[in-house]
Amino acid sequence: MPAPNQLRDIRKFTDLVRYLETELEWPVEAGSFDDLTFEYQPAELGLKDEDAVKIKKIHQLRPLASGQPWGIFFVEFEKKKLPVVVLRRILSHLVVKKRQSANKADQAVWNPEDLLFISAYGDETSDEREIAFAHFHQQPGDLPTLQVLGWDGSDTVLTLNHVAGELREKLHWPANPKDHTAWRTQWSRAFRHRIGHTIRTADSLAEVLAALARGIRDRCTVLMRAESDHGPLTKLFKAFKAALIHDLTEESFADTYAQTITYGLLTAAINRTDMSGGTEARRER
Repeated sequence: MPAPNQLRDIRKFTDLVRYLETELEWPVEAGSFDDLTFEYQPAELGLKDEDAVKIKKIHQLRPLASGQPWGIFFVEFEKKKLPVVVLRRILSHLVVKKRQSANKADQAVWNPEDLLFISAYGDETSDEREIAFAHFHQQPGDLPTLQVLGWDGSDTVLTLNHVAGELREKLHWPANPKDHTAWRTQWSRAFRHRIGHTIRTADSLAEVLAALARGIRDRCTVLMRAESDHGPLTKLFKAFKAALIHDLTEESFADTYAQTITYGLLTAAINRTDMSGGTEARRER
């Protein structure tokens, strides 16, 4: 898995293109960013002035495979937050419509779920710089819902490792680009959460906690293999084995360690929320 700094150090689209080529094996030919992309002006996408001022640049990545179903766009915004409304308006001018006007007959269009927006926003010289892969999902009769996979320079190592894993597994260039159905399915799986996603069900919480625990377990296993007999995790493993579980293996220890950390932090977060939000209620009781 790529080191967290590989994501943390991506500040410009040129940095990102190198990452797509070297880590996700996108067949991006060597060349300048301008050679790899088409540039759009906001007016070409029908954006009004109040939306256009929020955008620095819009580029479309040239197709990388014959018959490529995905339209891939790089959009750099002025503000520190991803303007969902502006992205939705860009989407509306790029999708297939039942009645396409004559003056747009030559403009390339896609199905709504075949568009991938790679957005950058925030100060590129600071940790506030954020990169987000964004994808619209639409249920019949509903407005398109924006789902994202992104990171910024201030994210924790655990978060960056998780994002890197998702990128490598789901946004890796497909083995068979001619299988459009499999390609759509593979890439779409990377996008599961909306901006400001809030966990609202026990099933969602369990899923997120399990993913975090797996990440901690895998990192623990890697670190133990690299440690000497006097490394901190190895010493903790030996202490657990001597005092608690005599037939404990390194794999079982890594799993136990990960679950302890994950659910311990969850308990601490719940207790902190209860203490800060429920003080008055307890006083009344």
